Amino acid sequence: MFEELTQDYPIYARLTFLPEPRGNWRQRWTTRLDRLRVVLLVMNWLPVLLYRLKVWCRRHYVPVLPYACDLLARAVWNVYIGDHAEIGPGLYLAHGNVVIDAVTIGRNCQINPWVSIGLSNSARLGFSFRGPTIGDNVSIGTGAKVLGPITVGNNVKIGANAVVIADVPDGATAVGVPARVVSRSAPSTASDLAGSDEPRDA
Repeated sequence: MFEELTQDYPIYARLTFLPEPRGNWRQRWTTRLDRLRVVLLVMNWLPVLLYRLKVWCRRHYVPVLPYACDLLARAVWNVYIGDHAEIGPGLYLAHGNVVIDAVTIGRNCQINPWVSIGLSNSARLGFSFRGPTIGDNVSIGTGAKVLGPITVGNNVKIGANAVVIADVPDGATAVGVPARVVSRSAPSTASDLAGSDEPRDA
C-alpha cells in the first residue's frame, strides 16, 4: 500500500530539491531558505497522495474516508480529481487549482495551475461520458482546457490557455483556441521515449 500511495513523490523530489553549494555564509543561508521553500512546494504532492488514498479506500470499501480526502484536497489546494479518473504514476501538479474528471492520464505528466481536463457538453461537440485519454510525458500549460473524448499522444506539450478539443499526435506542441498543432518532434527511438521521464514546462 505504501508504494502505491507514494509513487508520485520521486518526481516532486527530483524537480524541487536543490543541492547545497559551497560558498560564503550568504550563499549557504540563501540555499537553506530555498530548501524551506522547497518543503512548502512539496506540499503540492499531498493532493495527489489524497487522490491515491481515495482510490485505495474505495477499492477496499472503506467508508467516509474517500469523501474526506476529496473534501480536503478541494478545500486546501483547490484540486478536484474525480472518481472515474485513471492516473498513472508520476503526476506533477505545479501549484494546484486543477479539475480532472473522467480522464485517463499516463505516466510522468505535468499539469500547471487553472487547468481543466474532462467531459465536453457543448452543443457543437456533443456530449460523451468519456473524457480525454492523455499519454505519457505530457506537459499541460497554465489555464489550458482538454475536453471531450479525444486522445493526446505521448511527449505532447499543450500551451497556456489552449483549448484542446481534437486529437493531438505524439511529440506535438498544440497552442491556441481551438488548439492547433504547431510543431512535431517525436522521439526517433524507443530508448529516447523511455528516457524522457521528466515533465517539461509549457
